[in-house]
Amino acid sequence: MIPNDTPWSGLEAGKIDTRRISAAARWNWFWAVMPRADVALVLQLLNLPQPAPDLPKLRNLDIRFQTLPGGPILYIRLKDNAQLELFETLCRDVMAAGELAETEAEALERAIGRTFRWHYLLRGGKLDVLPEEAQKGLIGEIEVLKLLIASLGAKPALTAWTGPSGAPKDFELKTDCIEVKARRGASQPFVKISNEHQLADVPDRHLWLAILAVDKVQPPHGRTLTEYVAEVTELLEWTEPSAIMDWDLHLADAGYDVLHDYSAWRWIVSPPDFHTITEGFPRIAAPVPLGLSGVTYALALSACAPFRARWDDVRSGLVNEGQQ
Repeated sequence: MIPNDTPWSGLEAGKIDTRRISAAARWNWFWAVMPRADVALVLQLLNLPQPAPDLPKLRNLDIRFQTLPGGPILYIRLKDNAQLELFETLCRDVMAAGELAETEAEALERAIGRTFRWHYLLRGGKLDVLPEEAQKGLIGEIEVLKLLIASLGAKPALTAWTGPSGAPKDFELKTDCIEVKARRGASQPFVKISNEHQLADVPDRHLWLAILAVDKVQPPHGRTLTEYVAEVTELLEWTEPSAIMDWDLHLADAGYDVLHDYSAWRWIVSPPDFHTITEGFPRIAAPVPLGLSGVTYALALSACAPFRARWDDVRSGLVNEGQQ
Protein backbone atom coordinates (compact mmCIF):
# COMPACT_ATOMS: atom_id res chain seq x y z
CA MET A 1 0.00 0.00 0.00
CA ILE A 2 1.43 3.34 -1.05
CA PRO A 3 0.89 6.11 1.55
CA ASN A 4 -1.16 9.10 0.37
CA ASP A 5 1.51 11.61 1.36
CA THR A 6 4.05 10.42 -1.24
CA PRO A 7 4.56 11.46 -4.88
CA TRP A 8 3.39 7.99 -5.98
CA SER A 9 -0.08 8.19 -4.39
CA GLY A 10 -2.88 7.74 -6.93
CA LEU A 11 -0.78 5.70 -9.37
CA GLU A 12 -2.11 2.23 -10.15
CA ALA A 13 -0.27 -1.05 -9.68
CA GLY A 14 -0.49 -3.90 -12.19
CA LYS A 15 1.12 -1.94 -15.01
CA ILE A 16 3.71 0.80 -15.38
CA ASP A 17 1.71 3.86 -14.35
CA THR A 18 3.49 7.20 -14.46
CA ARG A 19 3.00 10.87 -13.63
CA ARG A 20 5.27 13.58 -15.02
CA ILE A 21 7.10 15.25 -12.13
CA SER A 22 7.17 18.78 -13.51
CA ALA A 23 6.17 20.33 -16.81
CA ALA A 24 8.90 22.90 -16.24
CA ALA A 25 11.66 20.28 -15.96
CA ARG A 26 14.29 20.26 -18.71
CA TRP A 27 14.20 16.46 -18.99
CA ASN A 28 11.40 13.92 -18.91
CA TRP A 29 11.20 12.72 -15.30
CA PHE A 30 8.29 10.65 -14.03
CA TRP A 31 7.09 9.18 -10.78
CA ALA A 32 6.14 5.59 -11.57
CA VAL A 33 4.58 2.52 -10.03
CA MET A 34 5.78 -0.75 -11.52
CA PRO A 35 3.59 -3.86 -12.12
CA ARG A 36 4.40 -5.32 -8.66
CA ALA A 37 3.42 -2.06 -6.94
CA ASP A 38 7.07 -1.04 -6.48
CA VAL A 39 7.64 2.71 -6.71
CA ALA A 40 10.23 4.11 -9.11
CA LEU A 41 11.79 7.16 -10.68
CA VAL A 42 11.82 7.11 -14.50
CA LEU A 43 13.88 9.18 -16.91
CA GLN A 44 12.46 8.92 -20.43
CA LEU A 45 15.15 9.00 -23.13
CA LEU A 46 15.25 9.64 -26.85
CA ASN A 47 18.00 7.06 -27.30
CA LEU A 48 19.69 4.35 -25.31
CA PRO A 49 23.38 5.11 -24.70
CA GLN A 50 25.86 3.06 -26.73
CA PRO A 51 27.68 1.40 -25.15
CA ALA A 52 25.47 1.13 -22.08
CA PRO A 53 27.22 2.53 -18.98
CA ASP A 54 27.75 0.55 -15.81
CA LEU A 55 24.89 0.94 -13.36
CA PRO A 56 25.08 0.84 -9.56
CA LYS A 57 24.28 -2.51 -7.98
CA LEU A 58 22.39 -1.79 -4.79
CA ARG A 59 20.78 -4.19 -2.37
CA ASN A 60 17.43 -2.39 -2.15
CA LEU A 61 17.27 -0.77 -5.60
CA ASP A 62 16.85 -2.09 -9.13
CA ILE A 63 18.43 0.25 -11.70
CA ARG A 64 17.99 -0.64 -15.37
CA PHE A 65 17.38 0.50 -18.90
CA GLN A 66 14.20 -0.71 -20.58
CA THR A 67 12.62 -0.09 -23.98
CA LEU A 68 8.87 0.59 -23.84
CA PRO A 69 6.42 1.32 -26.69
CA GLY A 70 6.89 5.01 -25.96
CA GLY A 71 10.68 4.77 -26.10
CA PRO A 72 13.64 3.85 -23.89
CA ILE A 73 13.80 4.69 -20.20
CA LEU A 74 16.14 4.50 -17.24
CA TYR A 75 14.32 3.50 -14.09
CA ILE A 76 15.33 3.34 -10.43
CA ARG A 77 12.95 1.00 -8.59
CA LEU A 78 12.68 0.58 -4.83
CA LYS A 79 12.49 -3.05 -3.74
CA ASP A 80 11.73 -2.38 -0.07
CA ASN A 81 8.92 0.11 0.63
CA ALA A 82 10.12 0.43 4.22
CA GLN A 83 12.72 2.88 2.82
CA LEU A 84 10.14 4.96 0.94
CA GLU A 85 10.98 8.26 2.62
CA LEU A 86 14.70 7.86 1.98
CA PHE A 87 14.01 6.75 -1.59
CA GLU A 88 11.99 9.92 -2.29
CA THR A 89 14.96 11.99 -1.10
CA LEU A 90 17.26 9.99 -3.39
CA CYS A 91 14.94 10.49 -6.37
CA ARG A 92 14.72 14.25 -5.89
CA ASP A 93 18.50 14.46 -5.51
CA VAL A 94 19.08 12.40 -8.67
CA MET A 95 16.65 14.54 -10.63
CA ALA A 96 18.23 17.78 -9.37
CA ALA A 97 21.62 16.55 -10.55
CA GLY A 98 20.27 15.61 -13.98
CA GLU A 99 18.52 18.95 -14.41
CA LEU A 100 21.89 20.72 -14.40
CA ALA A 101 22.81 19.03 -17.70
CA GLU A 102 22.73 20.69 -21.09
CA THR A 103 22.22 17.48 -23.08
CA GLU A 104 20.28 14.27 -22.55
CA ALA A 105 23.50 12.22 -22.51
CA GLU A 106 24.92 14.45 -19.79
CA ALA A 107 21.65 14.29 -17.82
CA LEU A 108 21.88 10.52 -17.88
CA GLU A 109 25.52 10.58 -16.76
CA ARG A 110 24.70 12.93 -13.91
CA ALA A 111 21.70 10.87 -12.81
CA ILE A 112 23.69 7.64 -12.72
CA GLY A 113 26.63 9.36 -11.07
CA ARG A 114 24.44 10.80 -8.32
CA THR A 115 22.94 7.35 -7.73
CA PHE A 116 26.48 6.08 -7.15
CA ARG A 117 26.81 8.73 -4.44
CA TRP A 118 24.03 6.99 -2.58
CA HIS A 119 25.20 3.43 -3.08
CA TYR A 120 27.37 3.28 0.02
CA LEU A 121 24.53 4.32 2.32
CA LEU A 122 21.88 2.10 0.74
CA ARG A 123 24.06 -1.00 0.58
CA GLY A 124 24.21 -0.91 4.39
CA GLY A 125 27.37 1.12 4.89
CA LYS A 126 28.25 2.97 8.08
CA LEU A 127 26.08 5.94 8.88
CA ASP A 128 28.78 7.74 10.86
CA VAL A 129 31.04 10.46 9.48
CA LEU A 130 34.62 9.47 8.81
CA PRO A 131 36.86 9.86 11.88
CA GLU A 132 39.68 12.40 11.78
CA GLU A 133 42.39 9.95 10.75
CA ALA A 134 40.27 8.67 7.87
CA GLN A 135 39.51 12.26 6.77
CA LYS A 136 43.24 13.05 6.75
CA GLY A 137 44.02 9.94 4.75
CA LEU A 138 41.32 10.65 2.17
CA ILE A 139 42.42 14.26 1.76
CA GLY A 140 46.00 13.08 1.19
CA GLU A 141 44.90 10.64 -1.51
CA ILE A 142 42.72 13.31 -3.15
CA GLU A 143 45.72 15.65 -3.38
CA VAL A 144 47.78 13.00 -5.18
CA LEU A 145 44.77 12.13 -7.35
CA LYS A 146 44.60 15.76 -8.49
CA LEU A 147 48.21 15.57 -9.68
CA LEU A 148 47.45 12.38 -11.60
CA ILE A 149 44.34 13.89 -13.17
CA ALA A 150 46.41 16.84 -14.39
CA SER A 151 49.02 14.51 -15.88
CA LEU A 152 47.00 11.55 -17.18
CA GLY A 153 43.38 12.68 -17.40
CA ALA A 154 40.50 11.91 -15.08
CA LYS A 155 39.56 8.40 -16.12
CA PRO A 156 43.09 6.88 -16.09
CA ALA A 157 43.79 8.59 -12.76
CA LEU A 158 40.58 7.26 -11.19
CA THR A 159 41.23 3.78 -12.55
CA ALA A 160 44.63 3.89 -10.86
CA TRP A 161 43.13 4.97 -7.50
CA THR A 162 42.84 1.60 -5.78
CA GLY A 163 43.20 2.65 -2.13
CA PRO A 164 39.45 2.92 -1.39
CA SER A 165 38.90 -0.67 -2.54
CA GLY A 166 41.42 -1.97 0.02
CA ALA A 167 44.25 -2.72 -2.41
CA PRO A 168 47.80 -2.93 -0.99
CA LYS A 169 48.82 0.33 -2.71
CA ASP A 170 46.81 3.54 -2.94
CA PHE A 171 47.52 4.04 -6.66
CA GLU A 172 48.41 1.24 -9.07
CA LEU A 173 49.41 2.00 -12.65
CA LYS A 174 50.95 -0.21 -15.32
CA THR A 175 54.55 0.60 -14.45
CA ASP A 176 54.25 2.55 -11.18
CA CYS A 177 52.59 2.34 -7.76
CA ILE A 178 52.16 5.16 -5.25
CA GLU A 179 51.56 4.73 -1.54
CA VAL A 180 50.24 7.86 0.21
CA LYS A 181 50.77 8.77 3.86
CA ALA A 182 49.15 11.75 5.59
CA ARG A 183 50.64 13.01 8.87
CA ARG A 184 50.30 15.96 11.22
CA GLY A 185 52.92 18.55 10.44
CA ALA A 186 53.69 19.15 14.14
CA SER A 187 53.77 15.48 15.10
CA GLN A 188 56.82 13.32 15.67
CA PRO A 189 58.85 13.02 12.43
CA PHE A 190 57.53 9.58 11.56
CA VAL A 191 54.85 8.05 9.38
CA LYS A 192 52.99 4.88 10.27
CA ILE A 193 53.29 1.95 7.87
CA SER A 194 50.23 -0.21 8.49
CA ASN A 195 51.45 -3.56 7.18
CA GLU A 196 54.29 -5.30 5.41
CA HIS A 197 52.59 -5.04 2.00
CA GLN A 198 52.39 -1.24 1.75
CA LEU A 199 56.05 -0.75 0.83
CA ALA A 200 56.63 -4.19 -0.67
CA ASP A 201 58.02 -4.40 -4.19
CA VAL A 202 55.60 -5.04 -7.05
CA PRO A 203 57.09 -6.97 -9.99
CA ASP A 204 57.85 -4.78 -13.01
CA ARG A 205 56.63 -1.61 -11.30
CA HIS A 206 58.37 1.32 -9.66
CA LEU A 207 57.15 2.20 -6.17
CA TRP A 208 56.84 5.72 -4.80
CA LEU A 209 55.97 6.94 -1.30
CA ALA A 210 54.11 10.28 -1.10
CA ILE A 211 54.04 11.98 2.31
CA LEU A 212 51.80 14.97 3.05
CA ALA A 213 51.22 17.11 6.14
CA VAL A 214 47.47 17.37 6.78
CA ASP A 215 46.73 19.59 9.77
CA LYS A 216 43.51 20.48 11.56
CA VAL A 217 42.96 24.24 11.85
CA GLN A 218 40.37 26.63 13.20
CA PRO A 219 37.87 28.60 11.08
CA PRO A 220 38.11 30.54 8.86
CA HIS A 221 41.34 28.82 7.86
CA GLY A 222 41.54 25.65 5.82
CA ARG A 223 38.77 23.69 4.15
CA THR A 224 36.42 20.89 5.13
CA LEU A 225 36.58 17.42 3.60
CA THR A 226 33.36 18.31 1.78
CA GLU A 227 35.13 21.26 0.16
CA TYR A 228 38.12 19.14 -0.89
CA VAL A 229 35.68 16.69 -2.50
CA ALA A 230 33.68 19.49 -4.14
CA GLU A 231 36.83 20.90 -5.75
CA VAL A 232 37.41 17.67 -7.69
CA THR A 233 33.70 17.24 -8.45
CA GLU A 234 33.56 20.72 -9.99
CA LEU A 235 36.75 20.04 -11.96
CA LEU A 236 35.23 16.87 -13.42
CA GLU A 237 31.92 18.56 -14.16
CA TRP A 238 33.74 21.11 -16.31
CA THR A 239 36.35 18.90 -17.92
CA GLU A 240 35.17 15.27 -18.00
CA PRO A 241 31.58 14.72 -16.76
CA SER A 242 31.66 11.05 -17.78
CA ALA A 243 34.25 10.44 -15.03
CA ILE A 244 31.96 11.65 -12.23
CA MET A 245 30.41 8.21 -11.88
CA ASP A 246 33.82 6.65 -11.18
CA TRP A 247 34.67 9.47 -8.77
CA ASP A 248 31.46 8.97 -6.81
CA LEU A 249 31.99 5.23 -6.60
CA HIS A 250 35.53 5.66 -5.25
CA LEU A 251 34.30 8.14 -2.63
CA ALA A 252 31.59 5.73 -1.53
CA ASP A 253 34.13 2.92 -1.21
CA ALA A 254 36.25 5.23 0.94
CA GLY A 255 33.28 5.69 3.27
CA TYR A 256 32.49 9.26 2.22
CA ASP A 257 28.78 10.14 2.16
CA VAL A 258 27.67 13.41 0.60
CA LEU A 259 24.91 13.67 3.22
CA HIS A 260 27.31 13.79 6.15
CA ASP A 261 28.21 17.06 7.84
CA TYR A 262 31.98 17.66 7.99
CA SER A 263 31.76 21.34 8.96
CA ALA A 264 33.29 20.65 12.40
CA TRP A 265 36.70 19.86 10.86
CA ARG A 266 38.83 22.14 8.72
CA TRP A 267 42.16 21.09 7.22
CA ILE A 268 45.20 22.50 5.47
CA VAL A 269 47.42 20.25 3.41
CA SER A 270 50.99 20.55 2.16
CA PRO A 271 52.17 19.56 -1.31
CA PRO A 272 53.23 15.89 -1.27
CA ASP A 273 56.87 14.93 -0.85
CA PHE A 274 57.71 11.97 -3.05
CA HIS A 275 60.29 9.27 -2.32
CA THR A 276 61.53 6.51 -4.56
CA ILE A 277 61.41 3.06 -2.94
CA THR A 278 64.58 1.42 -4.15
CA GLU A 279 67.31 -0.79 -2.71
CA GLY A 280 68.39 0.53 0.66
CA PHE A 281 65.12 2.25 1.51
CA PRO A 282 64.27 1.59 5.19
CA ARG A 283 61.29 -0.76 5.33
CA ILE A 284 59.92 -4.07 6.55
CA ALA A 285 58.42 -5.61 3.46
CA ALA A 286 56.80 -8.89 2.50
CA PRO A 287 57.71 -11.66 2.59
CA VAL A 288 58.27 -11.57 6.34
CA PRO A 289 59.33 -14.57 8.44
CA LEU A 290 56.85 -17.43 8.54
CA GLY A 291 54.22 -16.91 11.22
CA LEU A 292 54.33 -13.10 11.14
CA SER A 293 51.72 -10.86 9.55
CA GLY A 294 50.16 -7.44 9.99
CA VAL A 295 53.55 -5.86 10.71
CA THR A 296 53.10 -2.21 11.73
CA TYR A 297 56.04 0.13 12.19
CA ALA A 298 57.07 3.79 12.33
CA LEU A 299 59.20 5.08 9.46
CA ALA A 300 61.46 8.04 10.28
CA LEU A 301 61.26 10.90 7.80
CA SER A 302 64.98 11.56 8.25
CA ALA A 303 65.73 8.05 6.98
CA CYS A 304 63.59 8.75 3.88
CA ALA A 305 65.40 11.99 3.01
CA PRO A 306 68.12 10.43 0.80
CA PHE A 307 65.37 8.95 -1.38
CA ARG A 308 63.48 12.21 -2.03
CA ALA A 309 62.27 12.73 -5.59
CA ARG A 310 60.65 15.59 -7.44
CA TRP A 311 57.10 15.33 -8.72
CA ASP A 312 58.50 16.02 -12.20
CA ASP A 313 60.51 12.78 -11.93
CA VAL A 314 57.40 10.84 -10.96
CA ARG A 315 55.26 12.54 -13.60
CA SER A 316 57.67 11.93 -16.47
CA GLY A 317 57.44 8.19 -15.95
CA LEU A 318 53.65 8.32 -15.66
CA VAL A 319 53.24 10.41 -18.81
CA ASN A 320 55.47 8.03 -20.74
CA GLU A 321 53.36 5.16 -19.40
CA GLY A 322 50.20 6.88 -20.58
CA GLN A 323 51.59 7.13 -24.09
CA GLN A 324 52.35 3.43 -24.36
